[in-house]
Amino acid sequence: MIRNTTQSNALVSAQFTNYRLYGYVNYDLSAQSAQYGDCTCSSSATCITQYAVINYPNFTDTFPLPGLYTGCYIVDSLLQSDLQCFYDQACISKVQSYLGSSTLMNVTALNISLSIQFLENSTISDIIDQLMVEEWINSSMYENYYSECQPLHCTYTVTTKNSVIYIITTLIGLVGGLITVLKLTVPMLVKFARKRMHKEVKTET
Repeated sequence: MIRNTTQSNALVSAQFTNYRLYGYVNYDLSAQSAQYGDCTCSSSATCITQYAVINYPNFTDTFPLPGLYTGCYIVDSLLQSDLQCFYDQACISKVQSYLGSSTLMNVTALNISLSIQFLENSTISDIIDQLMVEEWINSSMYENYYSECQPLHCTYTVTTKNSVIYIITTLIGLVGGLITVLKLTVPMLVKFARKRMHKEVKTET
């Protein structure tokens, strides 16, 4: 919601990645929405383009980084990026060569065979949605739970389906009860009907 509010109110990012500010001789300033491909930051906060190492001062792309993107906002760009480069030792070595540091860190590429859930092209957003957890291992220790909580009593409900035997016995019970009710009520109804008919016959004669 915060990112949507930032984009809707056209707030300029600290890195000026979503809007370009231009100054004039008369000290006027104008802002122009940044464009990434066919997408403009004024219409969408998720505009991205391939991130690349740029040759300064010519500003020419020297080495595009696979899986990494830049766009209107750093967070949105990062969430749409993936870790392809970090699974490739050659890509990591090439990135280190552009860092310009005399002492290179010993960085080893990620091993895709060790991954259970995530793939090379899994986005950062997908990984964060899973809390960066490859696999949940459930270990239930009820003894420790009860010793810690010390409940006075415990109740539980088990939901099951009725068995065939239970259904048959229930139907037999219903039929038996219905027969018993009919045995008690039918003779009384017949007796009442006969008396009524007998009175009507006497009245006619």
